[in-house]
Amino acid sequence: MTAIEQEPPVLFLFGLSGAGKSYVGDLISVHTGWPVYHADIDITPQMRQALADARPFTDAMRDDYFARLPGYIQAHRQAGLPLIVTQGAYKRRHRNELKTRIPGLEPIWVDAPPELIIQRLEQRGQGIRAASAAALFSDFEAPADTHIRIVNDGDKNRVLQQCRACITAFP
Repeated sequence: MTAIEQEPPVLFLFGLSGAGKSYVGDLISVHTGWPVYHADIDITPQMRQALADARPFTDAMRDDYFARLPGYIQAHRQAGLPLIVTQGAYKRRHRNELKTRIPGLEPIWVDAPPELIIQRLEQRGQGIRAASAAALFSDFEAPADTHIRIVNDGDKNRVLQQCRACITAFP
């Protein structure tokens, strides 16, 4: 077994904007002491400009970003500790690519009831309206039933209970 194969897992929390990936990642981090990397901090300049212009990301933008993401993830890993990564990863092909390129990656779908997602997006005050939220929902490619799924209704005890039940590395 190589050194990289012996590394602890990377818990990759993905899902729709407003589902609570960062909330769940931070909650796991506080509970376990594991480091968390909110991967949106490293989106490309083109993606930042698209957000500033209220334009959707193109496939080329996403492909460029996801080609870089494994390097960013490796840079955040700490010896002996699982790493928690939060990132939307709306497309299956990007999640599959990450799973192939990052040993020990555990994709975890963070989901929430649609009405709660819309409420959270509206509270952010970033101009998300019902039509914009509908576009996000249609752009997201839901994973197969075999993925770990955490439903984030905002109750930290229920979220932690789900983590304990389905994440093998969770204490």
